[in-house]
Amino acid sequence: MTNIQTFILKSGAPELAMCAHWRADAFSVLQASFEQEMRSMELFASDQSRGIALVAKADGEPVGTCLLVESEIEPNHDVSPWLAGLFVLPEHRRKGAGAALVRAIEHQARQREFSRLYLYTTDAVGFHERLGWRCEIAQTGRASIRH
Repeated sequence: MTNIQTFILKSGAPELAMCAHWRADAFSVLQASFEQEMRSMELFASDQSRGIALVAKADGEPVGTCLLVESEIEPNHDVSPWLAGLFVLPEHRRKGAGAALVRAIEHQARQREFSRLYLYTTDAVGFHERLGWRCEIAQTGRASIRH
């Protein structure tokens, strides 16, 4: 069985660049370059008062990332915080890394005394529902999920 652990990304961590590459490649909706994502990840790592970036490692190797953020991309909402940018390398999916990252973000939200946590997804509703999230379909057709 693969040993999966999650870690808070710290400023200067070597995993920051890898997570920035994953985000730039996986989330075209962000329309962000690697350089923009690297700056964003470094901000998360250097100031954890407004959000946090996590990395999952399987047997010591980085396999995924996820963020706790104050607001989601679009549309602008009056709810906060958000689980955002969940990404796991394809060859490590369905092995527990995604669930570990979600649970770690939930833990970070509880530590910050948030009673609810939100996310948007278009294709992972079932995954999040299995983890105890409740789905609501917005007028846009996107799933808004809260825990």
